Amino acid sequence: MASDSQMWKYVFVRRSFSEEDKDDFLDVVYWFRQIIAFVIGIVWGVIPLYGALGLLSFAGFSSLLTFIYISKFQDINEDDFGGIQEILKEGFMTSAATFVALWIIVYTSLHS
Repeated sequence: MASDSQMWKYVFVRRSFSEEDKDDFLDVVYWFRQIIAFVIGIVWGVIPLYGALGLLSFAGFSSLLTFIYISKFQDINEDDFGGIQEILKEGFMTSAATFVALWIIVYTSLHS
């Protein structure tokens, strides 16, 4: 398994992942989702979006970006990693928690 510093590098560098690298690839997807959640949480707090629209748009937008990332940038065969559903749900709940925390902090700081 790759170290944390290598994992960050793999997020931004195109790499061929094989079936044997499944854990490494899923770690890369996890950290990519964390980056997306961090950015979207700040942006949604500044805009200001709130309520179900903010939550649903985060879920859709982060899933879309993750799908584009894995299919276009990393260019992997989804079936080797359990299918697209398995990959898209990797790290979703923890990234949602990161998003909600940042969204609340930024929104409250700027608009209260």
